[in-house]
Amino acid sequence: MHLRARVMYDFDGEAANGELTIKEDEVLNILRQDVGDGWWEAENSQGVKGLVPQAYCEAVDGTQDGVSSPGSSVPSPSYDDRQDGVDEEWDYDEEWDGEPGSPTPQTQAPNGVYRQSSQTSQWSVSSTDSGLNGQGNYGLHGANRHMKRGGEVKTGTVSKTFKSRFSVFAKSGGEAYLLGADTKKRHIPANTEVRIVESDEGPMWEDPGGDWRFTCEITNPKKESKLKGMKSFIAYQLTPSFNTGIRVSRRYKHFDWLYERLSEKFTLICVPQLPDKQVTGRYEESFIERRMDGLQRWMARMTSHPIISQCDAFQHFISCTDEKQWKVGKRKAEKDELVGAAFLQTITPPDTGLEVAHVETQHDNFAKFVKSMNDSMVVIQQTFHESRKRHMGPFKREYQKVGQSFNAIAESFEIDTRPRVNGNDAPPQESVRLTDAVKNTGKTYEDIGLFFAQQPSKDLIPFEDFLREYHGMIQTFPDMIQFHKHTISTVKECQKQREDQKMDFEEAESVKQRADVVSYAMMAEINHFQDERVRNFKEAMEGFLTEQIKFYQNVTAKLEDALGKFQDI
Repeated sequence: MHLRARVMYDFDGEAANGELTIKEDEVLNILRQDVGDGWWEAENSQGVKGLVPQAYCEAVDGTQDGVSSPGSSVPSPSYDDRQDGVDEEWDYDEEWDGEPGSPTPQTQAPNGVYRQSSQTSQWSVSSTDSGLNGQGNYGLHGANRHMKRGGEVKTGTVSKTFKSRFSVFAKSGGEAYLLGADTKKRHIPANTEVRIVESDEGPMWEDPGGDWRFTCEITNPKKESKLKGMKSFIAYQLTPSFNTGIRVSRRYKHFDWLYERLSEKFTLICVPQLPDKQVTGRYEESFIERRMDGLQRWMARMTSHPIISQCDAFQHFISCTDEKQWKVGKRKAEKDELVGAAFLQTITPPDTGLEVAHVETQHDNFAKFVKSMNDSMVVIQQTFHESRKRHMGPFKREYQKVGQSFNAIAESFEIDTRPRVNGNDAPPQESVRLTDAVKNTGKTYEDIGLFFAQQPSKDLIPFEDFLREYHGMIQTFPDMIQFHKHTISTVKECQKQREDQKMDFEEAESVKQRADVVSYAMMAEINHFQDERVRNFKEAMEGFLTEQIKFYQNVTAKLEDALGKFQDI
């Protein structure tokens, strides 16, 4: 007897991926529960079979033994259970990113992209432009589901929940670290020690030494499948520059795993979110190319960081080619104890103590910078997006309209006849050349219209992608800023208690020393970010203006050629 389950939420399946579209309150026959990845194979009342999300279903009366009782959702394996799987722990579907059954409040933008609710961000930065994609909405969405209770409709998604990293950070030991309450002894391997050094530009992360900078090229997207072709995915080839003989194949979900590991470990380092994720159109060539470009940008950001690029999880991700070793390294990264607050124990700052007032002033200045840059990023992204639409629409049409008007007047010139006694009414060559020149001018303006439509792919769109990337980066800082602000407040409170003889000098000083680690780490990351910002914006602006110059040179050349036709008459 098949397991029977009632659908709790609507799910729009993709038939091309073997998924079944289901509606709330529909009753299904569950044919297979061993598909894995949080998916079941089911059959609806019409006899149509396909894959459905396990967490979207609940058992009904008369089901098999061992299945949850009516009214309760079917249990899904815990995160830890999934990690101990033999072969399939990495084969969950791309869209199944969060813990099943954990709806995240979101709002739907006019373009169909789900935006994160404002409570998950320091600022509400969603632009009025529905076409923009940034870290504020960043395209992460899954199948929409609707949950009705007492006439009220609530919406949720299967995408991951974005909570403040530092709410988790504090609960997992940040506060304990600052106040010296974390008494757990951890072994700090020598290769994991992180040093912050003083430089002319201020505190900086110490270079790993040698020629540590490298790149990692992402190429050759290829559609592959699993479960006997029932599930498909795109795999990318990664090639690190330090060993071009290495070729590793990684899916988007693998990048997602790496992002989770890095953002969990490095709470005081900017780890921008991955590029857009979407449910439909995943196999369209334009989307695959766009995603690969976004992953390449993200990878370049990681390889350029002296701490992230050297950490074991990242190196394992870009270089491990053996499947068994990959699983060993993966589990090792997931069991890493030196994450969050514990990572601060690996940092050795300069010996010079920091003045709280000076640190607070620098903190406030950077907070103002971040807020100002965030606001300006919203404006410039909106501006470039609108400019792109004008280039591909109104500008193209206007120039082509001008060209058509020249063509119309040329057509009237073509019927020029001259009354002559001998009956030869052909116009003189000057008139013919004039007509041809006017025709050429019409074609010139039509070509210029096409130039405008094609130009965004060369300058506006790449620069828009660059801006979106930096907007995502700048939005990682508010959580850091808030935690650092809390650190400064804690130090000031401890100093006050020491002055009031409510706290021992040694205890207050130890809090100050640990706070200096946080402050030095924050300062080192700020300086790294600012150095990279100057270099990246310089390169981006040079590229943008170079393409703009080429564009207007091509337009000028076209117009000069049209002018020459008239001068030759």
